[in-house]
Amino acid sequence: MKNSKRVATFFAMLPGAGHMYLGLTRQGIELMSLFFFTLFLSSTINLEFLTVFLPIIWFYSVFDVRTKVMSEEPLVDSNLKIFSNISRKEEFLGNRSMEKYIGYFLIVVGVLALINNIIFPLASNYIDYSTIRYIKSIGISIFFIALGLFLLRKKKILYLKAGEEKWNQGK
Repeated sequence: MKNSKRVATFFAMLPGAGHMYLGLTRQGIELMSLFFFTLFLSSTINLEFLTVFLPIIWFYSVFDVRTKVMSEEPLVDSNLKIFSNISRKEEFLGNRSMEKYIGYFLIVVGVLALINNIIFPLASNYIDYSTIRYIKSIGISIFFIALGLFLLRKKKILYLKAGEEKWNQGK
């Protein structure tokens, strides 16, 4: 049975549902989980900047379903690229680097939630709103700069290690 492009696109309006219609249940569940987890975090912890990722996930879902429905190749239900390191639950829970990144993510979200939901409301009793807005902007900017520097430094360290291995092999 050939899948209908219109029906698949209609279901793709809810991230993951179009994939499930095409028989790609794993990808559909991953997309749906990612979308609703992001929505949950942004609304319950009042971290509005996370809503930036919702349209990205939504558009990815729609365009990926359209691409797959128009493709002549057989569809394979594998993990999405961002979940490609997770093939089984045992590997996910035992993967030390994945646990480390999840830990970093949870710490950052927790700190941001504390700042946004406790510190800023308490500070608003003593500081003007425009000053708090500037402090938020500065804090977010510094966070992104630090994250960028961390990623660049990590990449540089990986290149240096690869260069050392090549150097040692040449001897």
